[in-house]
Amino acid sequence: MKHYIDIDKEKLSLLQKILLVSIVLFYPFLVSIYTMLPPLIGLVGYIIISNIGKNLLYPWVGFFYLLNLELNSSLPILLSFFIIIMVYSLVYSSLNLLIRCRVCLLFTLIILIDFSYYIGLFLYDIIFNTSSVIGDMLLIYYIVIDILIGVFL
Repeated sequence: MKHYIDIDKEKLSLLQKILLVSIVLFYPFLVSIYTMLPPLIGLVGYIIISNIGKNLLYPWVGFFYLLNLELNSSLPILLSFFIIIMVYSLVYSSLNLLIRCRVCLLFTLIILIDFSYYIGLFLYDIIFNTSSVIGDMLLIYYIVIDILIGVFL
């Protein structure tokens, strides 16, 4: 197994590097301004989980994206990290053995990460008596768009 530490070893073209860096840096700003843009927490969680043992670049980029998203959107810091690590340590190995279809695994993990994250947000709101998320159809929209983008990529 090779571990990639540097972005230059990934064999990404200059355009792909610029696109990756700009998405990680600027998409969370756009999500905090335009509420119809989905935060893509499930997709980033899938990218982190599927690359933890294989590659060092994509998990760190995903963690930086999630941290940037949480800071810009005033969400609880490190809740997404906690949810993703819990899904990876408790569920991923058995799901990976059970589900052989990669698209089905992607679909299942994105739904599991999204629902776990939104349940965690609701519990956070109840425990600390805040209102960081409003339970309406926008959350369903976020999950559906997250799944569609994951399937088409």
